[in-house]
Amino acid sequence: MTRAPVASLALVGLLGQTGCWMSVPVLEASASPGMIPAVIAPESDAAVAAADVDEVIDDVDGGDPSALPEPSRQLEVEAELVEARSAAHCGKNKVVVVMRYAVKRVLAGSYDERDLFVAHTCPEMGLPACRDGKGARVRAFRVGDVHRLQLVQGTGGGTVVDKFDDGAFGELPRYGARCGAAGT
Repeated sequence: MTRAPVASLALVGLLGQTGCWMSVPVLEASASPGMIPAVIAPESDAAVAAADVDEVIDDVDGGDPSALPEPSRQLEVEAELVEARSAAHCGKNKVVVVMRYAVKRVLAGSYDERDLFVAHTCPEMGLPACRDGKGARVRAFRVGDVHRLQLVQGTGGGTVVDKFDDGAFGELPRYGARCGAAGT
């Protein structure tokens, strides 16, 4: 008779003589000869502790995705430009272009994602400086530049060019840039 390697075997329940489901222990077996399988009863302290750890992990990572906080309608972030777009003659045609950023820090508001999509009104015109006067005015959009941005949810008015509106990125909110600073 040959030994077949078995990593683990778990039975959830069996129909007992009374017609009720009953739980049975989990059997851990190793393929190594001479190893004695460990049996962990579902009611044991070890099994209860493992279940408690699973609940704590669910609480830490949010467990229920619908329980995550909604992103704020207004944000202030420090973010690195990951993908820049442009639109020729955008000022004349009132074109709004969505660009992709990687969030470095959220300075005001709530935003839990790494990717951030910002709608810039006519990128060839740059970005107006914020009233607080921190940092230089954004005159051009170059991948790798870090911008401090004040944002409001939505894309604003005009024709929106959004190359990220499909797939996984399509579900993330878009923010319109009110003002910003370069090199922060």
